Amino acid sequence: MFKIVLLFFIILITGCSDKEIVTIYNKNILNEKISCLELIVFPPNKMISSTLEKKYKFQDSCDLKLEVFTKGKIHCNSNQNSQLKALGEIPSAYLRMEITKNDKTLYSYYIDIRDEVKNTHIEAGFFRMKKDLLI
Repeated sequence: MFKIVLLFFIILITGCSDKEIVTIYNKNILNEKISCLELIVFPPNKMISSTLEKKYKFQDSCDLKLEVFTKGKIHCNSNQNSQLKALGEIPSAYLRMEITKNDKTLYSYYIDIRDEVKNTHIEAGFFRMKKDLLI
């Protein structure tokens, strides 16, 4: 019975998180030098594009693409998050940055954000990608 209660408690507090989640779908990307990236931002956002363009010289028609997805004004509707909702700690936006090749994701960076996506979030995500990959 104790294990069930403990499992329920863990589920209760982990519905949404503001910790970054990095997923490597193809381990080869860790060992290969990335010579070029094409930037795709959806929905289009000048702040995101200009922040990233200051950090890297992107090229059109490159095989590898850095795809950046954001969404704001979201709600975590999990019933297990009632305590977090009462404290106002539910994220209201997210940032997902993926490196893809031929429409297959090779690397993904994801983070929930409590406010709105800012250039500091974009810079931190790109810095993490550079740390993990040979960019």
